[in-house]
Amino acid sequence: MTLAYSRVAGDPLQDDGTLGRNAERDAASAQSVRTSGMSHDVFISYSHVDKATADAACATLERAGIRCWIAPRDITPGDEYGAAIVRAIDNCRVMVLIFSASANNSRQTRREVERGIHNGVPLVPMRIEDVPPTESFAYFMSSVHWLDALTPPLEEHLQKLAASIKALLQVGAPGPARAATPMPPSAPLAGQRNPGVPGATGAATAAAGPMGKRGMFAELMNFSYQRTKLQAFGWYLMYLLIGLVIGGVSAYIAGFATSSFAEGFHIGTIVGQISAIPYHILLGTLLMWNRKKDGGIILLVLAGVVLSVFLGALGGLIPFAVLTCRPPLPPAPYPPPYARR
Repeated sequence: MTLAYSRVAGDPLQDDGTLGRNAERDAASAQSVRTSGMSHDVFISYSHVDKATADAACATLERAGIRCWIAPRDITPGDEYGAAIVRAIDNCRVMVLIFSASANNSRQTRREVERGIHNGVPLVPMRIEDVPPTESFAYFMSSVHWLDALTPPLEEHLQKLAASIKALLQVGAPGPARAATPMPPSAPLAGQRNPGVPGATGAATAAAGPMGKRGMFAELMNFSYQRTKLQAFGWYLMYLLIGLVIGGVSAYIAGFATSSFAEGFHIGTIVGQISAIPYHILLGTLLMWNRKKDGGIILLVLAGVVLSVFLGALGGLIPFAVLTCRPPLPPAPYPPPYARR
C-alpha cells in the first residue's frame, strides 16, 4: 500500500481536471496513510476474567493469517497503557469483543467499544455467556450480528469467528479511510450497509447468527451466573436431586449401624433431614459470595436455610433458585494497569 501511495502522489495532475479523478486520488492517499503503518487487522477487547478465551481467539485468528493486537502482549514496555490501546483501536480494521458478564460490567471494555464505534470500526461480538447487554453496550450493539460461543467445543466457534473476520477484511480491503465522525444515534440495522466498511452489508452474517438462548440446565456449577426463570427451575431440580442423594446416603450410613430396621429408619430420617442444613448453608454461601450483600439477598439465604430445617431440600432450595436470578457483582472498576485486561 505504501508503494501505491507513492506512485499516486507522484503523478502529475491530469489536464482534464475532473473532480472524479481528484476524489479517487484523495481516497487512495487517505487509505494509504492509514494502512501504511498498520501492523494488525484486529483489536481484541476483553475483560481480564476472560483472558484464556481471548488468548485462544487470538491464536486461532493468527493461525488463519489475521494479524491481531491484544493487551498486554502487544504493549511496548514503558509505553503508556491507555495511549497504546487508543492507537491500536485507531489503526485496526475490525474489533472483536469477547462478551461475557465480566465484560458487560467492565468500564475499560465499554470505553474500548465506544472508541471503536466512534471511529467506524466494524464490531464482531463473540458471546461466551448468556447475559443481556447493559444499556451502555446495548446502545452500540443492539443491531450488530452476534457470534454465540455458548456451547463447547470453543474451537468450532473460534473457527467461525476467523471466517467472519476474513469476510469482513476482504470486503473492507479496498475501502477509503474511516473518518472519526460523531457517533450515530443508533447502530445500523441488520442488512444495512456498515458505515465503517463501504459496500459491506454485514459480512459476518454467514458465520454469526442471532443471539441464542442457553438451555434449562446451563451453567449448573457457576454460582455467579444470572439465570432466567426457566434456568432457575432447572437449577432447582438438579440441586434437589443432589440433596436427596446426599440425604439418602447419610440416612443409609446412620441406619446401617443400628440393630433394628424400625430404629434405623427413624434415625436415618433424622440424619437425612439434618444433612440438608449444612448443604443449604454451603449453597447459600456460594450463591451470595459473588453478589451484592443487600437485605433481599440475605433474607433469601436465611429463608432457604430455615426452610431446609422443616422441609429439607424440597422447600429450602426455592429461595436459592430465586437468588440465582440476581445479577452477580461486576469486576473491580480500576484493576492494576497490566491486569486491567
